[in-house]
Amino acid sequence: MIILSVLLFLGIILIHYLLNKNEVLSKVYLPALLFKLFCGILLFQLHLSFMILPDLIFYKQDIIRLSDYFWTDTYGYLIFLLTGKLNPSWHYVFATEGERAFFFVRYLSLMNLLAAKNMYLTSLYSSLMAFFGLWACANRLASWFISETTSIQKTQKIKIALSIGFFFTPSVAFWASSMMKESFLWLIMGFLTAFFLDSLSVMVRWWGHQQRQKKYRIVDEDTDNGEIKTERIIFIGIVIKIILILILIVALFLLKYYYFALLVPLLFAFGISFFAQNYFNKSIRFQFAIFLGSFVFIVGLASNLHPNLWFSRLSEAIFINQQNILATSDFDSQISFVYDYNFEPIYHNYQDGEYKHFPTLFQLVEQSPKALLAGLFFPLEIDFSTLGTSAFNFYRLASVIENWIILFFFIHTISIKKLFYQIRSIFYNSTPQKTDSLVILWLVGIIFCAGMATLLALSAPNLGTLVRYKIGFLPFFIFGIIVRLD
Repeated sequence: MIILSVLLFLGIILIHYLLNKNEVLSKVYLPALLFKLFCGILLFQLHLSFMILPDLIFYKQDIIRLSDYFWTDTYGYLIFLLTGKLNPSWHYVFATEGERAFFFVRYLSLMNLLAAKNMYLTSLYSSLMAFFGLWACANRLASWFISETTSIQKTQKIKIALSIGFFFTPSVAFWASSMMKESFLWLIMGFLTAFFLDSLSVMVRWWGHQQRQKKYRIVDEDTDNGEIKTERIIFIGIVIKIILILILIVALFLLKYYYFALLVPLLFAFGISFFAQNYFNKSIRFQFAIFLGSFVFIVGLASNLHPNLWFSRLSEAIFINQQNILATSDFDSQISFVYDYNFEPIYHNYQDGEYKHFPTLFQLVEQSPKALLAGLFFPLEIDFSTLGTSAFNFYRLASVIENWIILFFFIHTISIKKLFYQIRSIFYNSTPQKTDSLVILWLVGIIFCAGMATLLALSAPNLGTLVRYKIGFLPFFIFGIIVRLD
């Protein structure tokens, strides 16, 4: 069985490579894949040696047992995989707790089944799926930012930026691999973004072709039959991608609803503004207004899908999660947020297992600048006094080095004067430009990175946790920094 699993693993890689050998980033395919798989094995081996992933102990127990059910009750296992409903006759009690972890275990059980219950191979399969998601997203972004009119120098810069951001940033390659939730997150988020952007391009081209046909109609029976077949194929492809997009949206909500709450509204708002721009052919100010209006409206709808996203409970949910994280964190790993409370000190605020008072949403907003800085660049310091002892944190050292490099290049790209003139030249131009949609796409990336960095730092103020959590937006952030470098 192990041999068959290895052959299947290699076969999947070969098929994926052949399907993607003509993509924009095809030259980095093999080194990026090997680096990702190496990081997956390294992470799993470090866990076995130092138990750095406590959740994996429970995941391992569950996924091995669940994989066994495939052979004893195949139908029941498939029902469980699709719906999460256990066959009562199994009499199985999960070691994993929490709905999101339970959903992740269903995915890992499938990876473990493909790997013939070998944990090293399960780690490789999971890393491979994350790579596929990152690959799909990076290449789709490349197709949007690189056109026939893009200069060779700018094309090379975009390729380098995408390659470094999505494949060769150490923390992204390391933490979004093996049996980590972030590996599953990028499988979902990568394909969701790629399918969405691809569908937008195809639908706009298809709609434009329809309009041209109506305007310049030439009667030719053979041509008409060929066009009808082509249009049917395009239409079927669009429908399939829309179905996949909906499935991925549900999966993202079940795995990490807070990523769903920001990414999905941003994508749909961009899609609406993109269609509006192509239909009305107005200036970027029109597209910008459509984007902001759509985004606010969709965020309002999405906030009703989970209790922790309700505007009336948002500050309460963030505060409770914040305090739970701080309660289990070492002092030197904490990110402290000091609120201007109009009530008793925090240690008098917790009685009978519940908090009596919560900060207002405005008080959370007051902490946002520090949270944004922490989410993008922390940790930035480490205690070298423990160097040479078992207490020294090498993972923290690697993160500190990486974050200082990111901060250095970020500062190098910032020019307030240049940014002001660029924004003014863009928005004062009343003539529609082909690059207007790319400007809005840049805005989508900025809002996503800044929003997730702030929310994650506020709700999970632990440096170690934050390093892993921010993997979901870090590739976009690094891509943006490198592209902006002069």
